[in-house]
Parts: sequence; C-alpha cells; structure tokens
Amino acid sequence: MSDSSRPHPADSLRREVLRFVIPAVIGIALLLGLSLLAAMNAAREQSIREAESAATWLARSVVTPLLDAKLTTGKVSSIRELDASLDSSVQGSDVVDVRLWNSDGVIIYSNDPRLMGEQFPLPQDVSGDLVAEPVDPSQPENRYLDPSQELVQVSLPVAGTDGAEYLFQISQLQDTLTLDARALWLSFAPILVGSVALLGLMLVLLGIAMARRISAESQSRQTLLQHALDSTETERRRIAADLHDGPVQSLAGLSFTLAALSHRAVKEGATSDAIALDQASQRSREAVRELRSLLVDLYPPNLEMSGLSAAIYDHLDGLGPQIAVSADVADLPDLDPHTRAVVYRIAREALANVDKHSGADQVSVLLAQQADLICLQITDDGRGFDPGVAEDGHMGLRIITDLAQTSGGQLEIRSAPGAGTTVDFWMEKL
Repeated sequence: MSDSSRPHPADSLRREVLRFVIPAVIGIALLLGLSLLAAMNAAREQSIREAESAATWLARSVVTPLLDAKLTTGKVSSIRELDASLDSSVQGSDVVDVRLWNSDGVIIYSNDPRLMGEQFPLPQDVSGDLVAEPVDPSQPENRYLDPSQELVQVSLPVAGTDGAEYLFQISQLQDTLTLDARALWLSFAPILVGSVALLGLMLVLLGIAMARRISAESQSRQTLLQHALDSTETERRRIAADLHDGPVQSLAGLSFTLAALSHRAVKEGATSDAIALDQASQRSREAVRELRSLLVDLYPPNLEMSGLSAAIYDHLDGLGPQIAVSADVADLPDLDPHTRAVVYRIAREALANVDKHSGADQVSVLLAQQADLICLQITDDGRGFDPGVAEDGHMGLRIITDLAQTSGGQLEIRSAPGAGTTVDFWMEKL
C-alpha cells in the first residue's frame, strides 16, 4: 500500500490516452510498413517487367536479324557486327552481360569473349518461356560475373534465320532495379506518408477527447457518489438522533415504570404479577441496550467527538477476552467526514468478523496515512477461509466489499483455510 499505487486524475487521463493511441500508432506503423513493402514489391515487379521488355526488344530488334549461319559458325565479321549493334543498344544501360546459347548448351556469342565456345548445361529449354530470376554466381557459366553485384538474368528463346532455336540471355544490375523501385515508390510516398500521419494525428486527438470525456464522466460519478454518501451520513445521523430521543427514551422510561410496578406488586403480595413485571422490565432494558448498541453502529459518538482512532479502539475493547490485540492506529485528526466514516465502517465489519467467525487468538490493526492515501490493515490468525467460495457466514465481508467499491477505495482480502485472514483497504482522502 505504497503512495505510488495511489490513483491520480492526470495519470488516469494519460493512461487512457496511451491505451488508445499506442495500438493506433502500432497499427499505423504496420500499415505504413506493409504499404512500403507492397509498393517496393510492385515497383520491383515493374522494373523486372521492364527488364523483360528490354530483353525482348533486343532479341527481336538486334539479335534475331543477325542470327544466321555465319554467326552460329563463329564467323568473325558476323560476331563483330552483333557486338557493335548490341554495344550501341545497351550503352549507358544497366545491362552488364549478353549471351546467346545454341540448343546444345554452347555459348555461341557473349560480350565476354572468354565464354564463347564453352558448353554448359542449358539454364532452360530453348523452346521454353521467358524467365527472369536472380543470377546464381555458383554456376560455372557465371564465374566471370562480379559476385558482389546483385544481378537479374532474363532468358528467352529466339529463332535464327536458319530455323534453329537459340536462347538469348541478358544480365541486368539488381541495384539499378532497386533504384528504379525506390524512385517509383518515392513518387507517391509523400501522399501515403502524409495520409497516414494525418490519420495518426486524428486518432491522437480523438484519443485525447475520449480520455477527457471519460475523465469528466468519472469525476461526475465521483461527485454524485460523494453527494450520495454525504446524504447517507446525514440520514444515519438523523435516524440515530430520532431513535435516541424517541424510542430509546420511551423504552427507558417504560423500564423504570415496570420496575416500580414490580416493586409495588411485591409489597402487595402479588408475586406472579411482580415476576411478570420484573421480566418485562428486564426485556425493556435489554431492548434499550440493543438499541443503544445499534445507535453506536449507526453513528458512533466517538467517531464524531473523539475521532477515528478512539472509535476503532472502542471496538477493539469489545472483542472477546480470548483475543490478544496488537494495534497501531494513527490519530489522523484532519480526515474528512466521508473518509473517516468509510474507514470506520470497514474496520467495524472486519473486526466483527474476527470476533464472530474467525476463532482467532490474535488480531493486529494498522491504520496509517501515506501522503493522501489512508491505509487500513486488519490481520488475524484464525481459521481463515477460501475467498473464492461464497459462505453464508461472511456477510460482513460482502458488506465491506460493496462499501469499498461504492466509496472509491480499494479492498484486498487475503485468506486461506487454516492460514488466517488479512483485510487491506486503502482510499484517497478528500
């Protein structure tokens, strides 16, 4: 029951705002991240499609017209002509490697002369579809490519003028594709980021407005509760005064009258009447005592005149002689009437449970103030019980639970069969 556990309106407001804003911010961040990922993937796919288009154009416009028997047989003039055409077409682009395979897996042309004439397993069938995929540097035909560069390889079948099928292949820098994708995303990123930021700001403002409304409603409920408790205190005081000045006084007078009549009946020899009158007098006195005890419960004089600690010590004095009492009860003279009455009722019901149900040998009571927090703890070594199981004999515990909830305080009951019971109650004084 430390001071740090005391609720504060500003803390509650911040907590409600954070409960609303943090999930919203996380959701926005996820939305933004997914949007970025989707945009980058879309841009990357678009760039790959552009690479495929470039490879298709080169194959149809440059390679196919020159793909004749002279080229396939390695005639130097044909190779130089294709070299010149490809150089002029790919100059300044991100294409770093060009190859032409025959159906036997022989590279009949490459912009890297070291590969020309070498034979490798065909990366795909010469009659297959266009394929775009990352370059695998572990393949032997790619050993001359720079392994530090990320490349995309586009392969597509082409037909020569001799009617044979060949495989045309270009390798394009992945970095360029990434830059293209980034540029494509950056073209609409400001709109996306701005929209998400505006949405986030609206959510934050909405969260603040909601938290303030919740705080205002909570304060309104607390005010209504305080009015209700004040009215209850006033009504209890009025009932106690009416009982004391009315029925209690009348019963006390009746008791004296019956006692006098019993004494007169004894003198007149009316023994049976004297006995009946004496019994009626005793019953009326018992009724007066019970009513006065009820008056103390309704509104104890010591609570108003001597303070909270004196009223609690009065209850401790009323415990059975078999119960040893250890008490550290602060005076707390500056308590407001509402807090004083609530703490007293909690203590009264808890001690009544100790006296009637616990079978305890010892009970300890601690009442203290930490900053603006009033802390009450009552512990006994009795038989205990299971707090999760409702028992008819624990009406008092249900009473203090309801009282704690309606008063704005917090109650914790710790108990177990054979392990005693501890009642902790704390509330903020007004």
